[in-house]
Amino acid sequence: MAAQPGTDTLQYRRSGGTPHRLGSGAPTGRITVPARYSATTATGRRAVIGAVAVACVPVPPRTTLQLAATEEIAQVVMVLSGSVALHGSRGPLVPVDRGVVAASRGALTLDASGPAAVVLVSLPLDVLSRRGIRLPAGTARACADGALLGPLREFTYALHRSPPASRQASRAAERGLVELLVGALLESEPPSMDNAALRGLLRSRATTIVRRRFTDPTLRPRLVAVELNVSLRHLQRAFEGSGTTVALEIRRARSEHAAMLLDTLTGPERTDRRIAARAGFTSASQLRAAFDDRFGMPTSAYRLLIPARVVQPSP
Repeated sequence: MAAQPGTDTLQYRRSGGTPHRLGSGAPTGRITVPARYSATTATGRRAVIGAVAVACVPVPPRTTLQLAATEEIAQVVMVLSGSVALHGSRGPLVPVDRGVVAASRGALTLDASGPAAVVLVSLPLDVLSRRGIRLPAGTARACADGALLGPLREFTYALHRSPPASRQASRAAERGLVELLVGALLESEPPSMDNAALRGLLRSRATTIVRRRFTDPTLRPRLVAVELNVSLRHLQRAFEGSGTTVALEIRRARSEHAAMLLDTLTGPERTDRRIAARAGFTSASQLRAAFDDRFGMPTSAYRLLIPARVVQPSP
């Protein structure tokens, strides 16, 4: 859903005063910093892209901003300029400099000693939890390193400047933003949050899907990730160090099914073209390449074998 008209107010306080909270008006529209709290009035739009809300907020010096939210909401802060310090309802103070991304579950408090500009992202917590991201309640978590932090920040800021105009474009933008966010958070996840047991479970579930759907020629690793409700990067990471990938598992299942068809079919149904179609390959040439890689021989040589002979896959 594209952004709808409405008005919210983010009110600041000078350090030492009583903090104001994010207004409870419409979830989209214009965010206003009252002029009495700064030398000039700063404004910013809040855009809603599907289930994700994005706002770009200039923060005046020596101010505190409270971002109210329930524990069912995840909040993400991306610092565009300057530096801020933030904390959740129970966690310690976390310094966040330019280029760093911080995430929290529930309410956040943001302090700035000097001028700063931040991008605020809020979304339902279950959007992240379904993809394996765990955010402890009340504790802010900073992500300072990772190849995806820059693309995430640029893409989010671009969406804020130009929200999608159509429902279809909004859905596509939401998927892209969530996948970037999930990837960035996973890159900085401590080992205990992404251990071998969890990766093994995800590999097992992915392999089950492959074995069930490999004859569908449209099956790709991205579709497996969608069915598992995780990002493609999260799924690929689960296979790192295992000696295989999702794409190889799909190719292997199709090749082994093709070998079974070569053993059992006769007549016109035993051609490479017919077997390729039944095994999920898009062409006979794709079948021949995959079969040779898997069994160490072309399909033509396999046909000459004694039917009772079992061919072992190449290592």
